[in-house]
Amino acid sequence: MKTKMQMIELPLDIRVPLDIFRKTCQQFAIFSTALSIDECMIKFYGRTVLKQFMKGKPVRFGLKLWAICNKEGFIFDFDIYCGKGSNHLPSKQLENLRNCALGNRVVLQMLQRLLTTVSPRKISRYHIYFDNFFSSPDLFVHLRKIGLRATGTVRANRVSGVTIDLNNKSKRGTCFVKHDKNSGVNYISVMDSKIVSLLSTAAGITPLSSAKRYSKDEHGKVEIPCPYAFNLYNNFMGGVDQHDYYCSSLLPCIRSKKWTWVALMRIIQGSITNAAVLKNLVCDKKIVTIKDIALAVASKYLNETNNRQSHTHEKVMAKKKCFNFTKCSKRTQQFYVDCQKYFCSTCFLDFHK
Repeated sequence: MKTKMQMIELPLDIRVPLDIFRKTCQQFAIFSTALSIDECMIKFYGRTVLKQFMKGKPVRFGLKLWAICNKEGFIFDFDIYCGKGSNHLPSKQLENLRNCALGNRVVLQMLQRLLTTVSPRKISRYHIYFDNFFSSPDLFVHLRKIGLRATGTVRANRVSGVTIDLNNKSKRGTCFVKHDKNSGVNYISVMDSKIVSLLSTAAGITPLSSAKRYSKDEHGKVEIPCPYAFNLYNNFMGGVDQHDYYCSSLLPCIRSKKWTWVALMRIIQGSITNAAVLKNLVCDKKIVTIKDIALAVASKYLNETNNRQSHTHEKVMAKKKCFNFTKCSKRTQQFYVDCQKYFCSTCFLDFHK
């Protein structure tokens, strides 16, 4: 169950820092070729039109985000869900996608930066992963035409004209595959705990790998065959969830009833998470945790504040007009050596604020 909401515009006090953060995340370009697109939630129980309810999620109430990340959890772009008709695509593309599903528009919105900065010759190196909320055969065909490879799970009611030779009594690990020559899309179904279907324009069944599952007959875990497309999906799909897990370990102790404060804190959490991920990618010696980066940033600003407050100015007794003599008529006998100026007690505080 999801609440219905009309499209609204974000206020400037959130849109401005959000655009700054997005621009900062994209300053290194998109350096990973395996990208995952997914949704995540910011916990919030206050009152706002943007609040969503998602049944069965770890965070049921809050603000919904669309995000694109790499495998390690570095976020390249994200946006707050402001309604079904909200997007930041150019007007020409908006006219063509007005009747498309929400998931298709979100995928193209998150890929807009990639499509405009990467040359068509190198665009085929990138592989996009998303779940069944975004997947549809038309989206895979469109991404293949522009040169992008894609893999994602799909719901059975979105694929028409395909008869699957699987049922709930099929043996675990049984596969069904169908290839469409015109579109170049592979439709793969596997019997796991239930039937799972997947669409891909980059991978098929071979080479087969193995996955461990619990067997009632063997009273333990056994290995079952796993198609290559499912193996890729399991390895590279969890980037957004990884980023969300890192941000949840930096929950602030301040509670607010204003959703703008919650969104601002998420931007700060995302910045610290990206810093930690980049640090671990560059340095191979020691793994830096998210809390280490947060403590280092906090201690730096606290030390600067303490040094600023504890700095003592040396005084020399002298009789002369105050530095601010145009507005202050007092005579002073205090000369501050560090500042090399004469101040009265009132002007000294005003000057150092």
